Amino acid sequence: MKTTNENALFSRMYRFSAEIRWLHWLRMVLITGLIVTGFYLAKPFLTPSPALEPVNFQNALIRFWHVVFGFGLAFVVIMRIFLYYFDEHSSRWERASLQDTINPKAWGQQIKYYLMLGPPVKRGAYGPIQHVAYMLLMLLLVMQLLTGFILHASNYHDGLGGFLGKILAPLSVWLGGLTGVSNLHYLTMWAIIIFIPIHLYMVFWSANRTPGATMEPMVSGYGFKKVE
Repeated sequence: MKTTNENALFSRMYRFSAEIRWLHWLRMVLITGLIVTGFYLAKPFLTPSPALEPVNFQNALIRFWHVVFGFGLAFVVIMRIFLYYFDEHSSRWERASLQDTINPKAWGQQIKYYLMLGPPVKRGAYGPIQHVAYMLLMLLLVMQLLTGFILHASNYHDGLGGFLGKILAPLSVWLGGLTGVSNLHYLTMWAIIIFIPIHLYMVFWSANRTPGATMEPMVSGYGFKKVE
């Protein structure tokens, strides 16, 4: 499909599947919930409301939702990794970004684009800098989940908590026990928080400089590329 205006001709491309888009927005909601509840658990800033049930006081409710958000994020991360490697569309469109990531010339072209010295050049869904940034974000999320599971297992010794505690016990020891795990969990959260405004800024910057290239595909699935 092609659309025209007075100045340019654009070609419509199907970039992101519905599964990828839904996982993206669900991940955003879950990370936001984890940050808010995590700050409260680190330093409670609200006056607890009285409750007769010992498991229904405010701190327990906040911890419950933190756990729910955490396991929800684990599901999203697992599904996102699965789609990256096994979804046909993602294999053709997202993994094609690897070609640019290992190509020094593509890095130079992408840096020129960010310095407003040239057009964007990419074979897949992301440029090399984008691709590396998103891979680092996935590593941060995995680390956040693993440290979160260790902290969860320290409070819940049976069921899934006990299972995770046994599997991740060597990692807990390597990180210096629960204190080291808690500190790494906290620092990783701040790394993710710092990533968010940078990501939003670059999304709006790229969308303003290259219309149809960044924001629209994550909503509708389709992007638009200018045809010379």
